[in-house]
Amino acid sequence: MSSSYENLAFQRKVNDALTAVERILAIEKKPLIAGEVEHTYGAKYELVNSVSNVAIIAYMNALEKIGLDADVLKAIDDSTPTTLCFDASTTCKFLEKKVVDVPMDRSYEQTVETKSTGLLGNSKTKRVSKVVQHIEEWHYKVETSWCVSIYSAADVAQKRVLKSRAGSTTLITQSKEMPLPEHKDHEPIELSLTWLMQQIDKTPQLTSNFRVNVEENKTKTPRRNEAAQNAIDFADHLKGWCGSVSVFMSKLELDILHRHNPAKNEPKAKTSLRKTCNLGEKIFNPVLPIMEEGEDVQKADGTEIEQKSVLRLQSSSSEGFVLSPNDITKLLNEHVNSMAAALAKVSASFPPDAEDNIVAVSEATLSLLTVHLPHLCNNFLDSMAYVENMMEEQLTAAIGKRITADDLDTFVKFHNARLLCQVPQPFSHAVRRPEHTPVGLVSIESSDDEHKCIHTHTRVVANSTLKMPLNAATVLELTGKQYLHGWLNHRFERHHNDYQLVGRARQFSAYILVIGTMTGPNSIEPKDAIIVQNKDEVMIPLLLNELPTAKEFKDAIKSLSPEQQSFARAYRSMQLQSSVFGCVVIQIKPQLEALLGLPQNALDKEMKLTQHLMELFTEYQVPSDLLSYSGRSEGVALEDKLDNVRTNVKSVTDVIEGEKKKQMEMAKAKTDMAIEQKFQSLAECSYDSYEPQSMMMSCEEDISCYDDGGSSVASSPRSRAAPRMMARVAMASAAPPPMSTAAVGSRNMIGHRSLAKTVPTVASYSAKVVDAPQQQQPTRTEVVTDFKCKTDLSSDIGTSIAKSDGVDFTLLPQLLDAAVEKTDEASALRSTIIKTGQSWLRNRQENLLSGLKLKRLLADELKLEKIKAFDLLDALSRSGSLAIESSELHVIVAVTHCFEKDIIGTIIQDNINP
Repeated sequence: MSSSYENLAFQRKVNDALTAVERILAIEKKPLIAGEVEHTYGAKYELVNSVSNVAIIAYMNALEKIGLDADVLKAIDDSTPTTLCFDASTTCKFLEKKVVDVPMDRSYEQTVETKSTGLLGNSKTKRVSKVVQHIEEWHYKVETSWCVSIYSAADVAQKRVLKSRAGSTTLITQSKEMPLPEHKDHEPIELSLTWLMQQIDKTPQLTSNFRVNVEENKTKTPRRNEAAQNAIDFADHLKGWCGSVSVFMSKLELDILHRHNPAKNEPKAKTSLRKTCNLGEKIFNPVLPIMEEGEDVQKADGTEIEQKSVLRLQSSSSEGFVLSPNDITKLLNEHVNSMAAALAKVSASFPPDAEDNIVAVSEATLSLLTVHLPHLCNNFLDSMAYVENMMEEQLTAAIGKRITADDLDTFVKFHNARLLCQVPQPFSHAVRRPEHTPVGLVSIESSDDEHKCIHTHTRVVANSTLKMPLNAATVLELTGKQYLHGWLNHRFERHHNDYQLVGRARQFSAYILVIGTMTGPNSIEPKDAIIVQNKDEVMIPLLLNELPTAKEFKDAIKSLSPEQQSFARAYRSMQLQSSVFGCVVIQIKPQLEALLGLPQNALDKEMKLTQHLMELFTEYQVPSDLLSYSGRSEGVALEDKLDNVRTNVKSVTDVIEGEKKKQMEMAKAKTDMAIEQKFQSLAECSYDSYEPQSMMMSCEEDISCYDDGGSSVASSPRSRAAPRMMARVAMASAAPPPMSTAAVGSRNMIGHRSLAKTVPTVASYSAKVVDAPQQQQPTRTEVVTDFKCKTDLSSDIGTSIAKSDGVDFTLLPQLLDAAVEKTDEASALRSTIIKTGQSWLRNRQENLLSGLKLKRLLADELKLEKIKAFDLLDALSRSGSLAIESSELHVIVAVTHCFEKDIIGTIIQDNINP
């Protein structure tokens, strides 16, 4: 549909024209705009044929006045391209320079006294004189010539001139500069008439024979077909040609006649080319999308009406809704009559085609026609858009609303539930153990306010061991359930819906969410990981990258070399394999029970103990051997086992707290000693090199006062300032406190992460600071191996993807791509790569008394979350030696059904049922 089309404005224009149509036709005829007449779908094709033929005949009626008459049409060779060309040139030659006396409005009186010897004595007379201005004029002779010609193929030399004229005038200016170039050949303005000539049947009479081929495969709708599109393209080109010629005619008047500036005023021309604009708009426009009721169309007297147009209307069998040939002929005759009347007014208003006129009847005629032809084109373009808009309004009236992409999703879900044996289910899965309350929820939802879950075809895959590398030395083995999901996404036009992977946890519950890409039949490469716990809500944006279809890929590499094609195929194979998205959900409590040697469900009600264990694993990297149940007897009661674990946890906690306290005391002692040494060395210095008063004022501003007991010391400014200054200097250069033997032992026992909690500020200045030390997190280098299961690409992917060691999920996109290539004739299904965005959102409740706070997690924070999750997984699996049973793998293979237009455009313009 044209972007400039306005439905209401065009309907008002057609309704206004219907008054003239009723006057032209018989009294019993009641034509209406097409949307107000009940008709069939086939009648829309007849309407397009009728409007197009009327437009072609109307074009020729106007072009005939330029010289493209019947004789010229019969002489044109249809087998070669035909071009209509407008050429023009301008010359300017200096004639002479004149000085003109121009009286001015000012004047003066002069009294003259005449002596006389008579009786009357001397006499006085008054003389009035006017001021005259001498003005220089430059006279130029300006000559213009233009012609409208037609030629076939590229034989410009054998062109046939349809209309031409040469004129001249004298241009007077008061400036020495040349008003125009001495000679200028304007760029030719060309219009291809090939399509127009192909629509004219020359035997036995000149007839317009436009018709839409309904049986052609490219024909989608009455508007969307090759024939109608060619007609629209010609109308656009004709508008452009007329606009360029009209601009030249306007410049001809402005650049030459308006620069005429003689010293003496001359009468201006009474006529202007602007008058032709008004006359061109008043010519009757027969290009209208009008119909009649079926029984009224055939009410004709049977007598053939004399045709005044250069082309005849081809008679055709219609369904009885469009106007009859006789009625259309009457409208075209009215078009010829009104155009002749407008040209007669032009001839009476403008001077004849004499050589001493630049703008004469010929220029005015050409200007009138180049104004009227675009009106015909606009009505034709709007009529085509109206036919399409009419179908859209009828569809909206039938359904009761304008269809959107969300309505299509509802439509698809409804019919899937009725037609498919296995109905697609919402991707919303509870994280739970059998016969237990869910600890959380994992879902893929839309990012809008409705948060609708996507629907996928889900299949439970036979369990196999899934390997997931954490680093170069640790590979986890997950033996939990595995699910395969097929997601068919829809995209209309260039609008992409935004989706997000959402993980929610309940209070006092936790699980680990790992996201990655499947790299083989039993392996996944983790990309991101996060711990979801205690009412957390993590929203992970998903990025959908569509791959070209198999047909588009083959078409693109046709002209490449064999080496380039080989590289392109290998790279596409890699893209297809990387499009398999994997999401792993690992429950923490069941794995803790297996890790600590506790029976199942032992930690269900041990919330505090579970929190302490997670903190020891994630924050301090405590080996699980120090915490697990140390007994070996199988007959021990559950409570005894839990007490043993609690005792182990308390022992490790006491060691950590003791190390914290010892290191804090050592740091405090070291700081006190450094301050005292600095103060003594400063006291021994000579006071000649500095001013004590300024030193005290400087120190007063630097740091707060120091008191070993924690209270402020009310002493002299110097006694307060000196320790503060010394402490600041000492802490800047002091080395870290030495570790005791116990500290070293604890460090080796707990792992690579240090237990030392250092204070970044002067801890000994205030008891308040000493009581609340800050923990310094040591830096940690993470090494992740590129663990991929290599796939032999040369093997036949058509074989079964089910292997003895599991399902090879990476072959699914290739199999799907091959199947789509055979069945998808429209080439609309595209394999889609799912990736996570770089900015996540998390709703977290810091404590039970506070509310949820939304925080954005960026790249650095996501890396820390991944390290925490991997540290916990490393501890839960004993660095990969203990298999994880309470896990779920969700593999998602996505395909996007792409439509080039929005949903209304897909239905109305492409005639596709999505």
